[in-house]
Amino acid sequence: CAELFARKQKESHTVDCGQLWMEIERKMLNGQKLQGTLAAEEVYLSLKSRQLLDVFPLMTTIYEIAFQGRPIDEITKGIRVADISSSSLISKV
Repeated sequence: CAELFARKQKESHTVDCGQLWMEIERKMLNGQKLQGTLAAEEVYLSLKSRQLLDVFPLMTTIYEIAFQGRPIDEITKGIRVADISSSSLISKV
C-alpha cells in the first residue's frame, strides 16, 4: 500500500491524500481500512491538541506525508532528537 501511495504521489503534485488512501483501501484491501493511517491521524490530532507536535517531529512528518501531500522522501526530515528536559513539556504529557 505504501509503495502505491508513493508512486501515485510522485505522479501528481496535487494529490488529495485522503482520497488516495480511500482509493488504495478500496482497490487493494477490498474496502478494509488501513490501521496505520487511522492511528497516525489520531496521534497527530492528540499531539496537536496538547501543543506537542514539536516534541514528536516524526509523527508530524508521517501525518503530513499521509494527509497533506508532503513528499514521501522527506520522511527522514522528521527524525531528530527532541529536548524534553523542559518541565513544561513533561507536564503536558
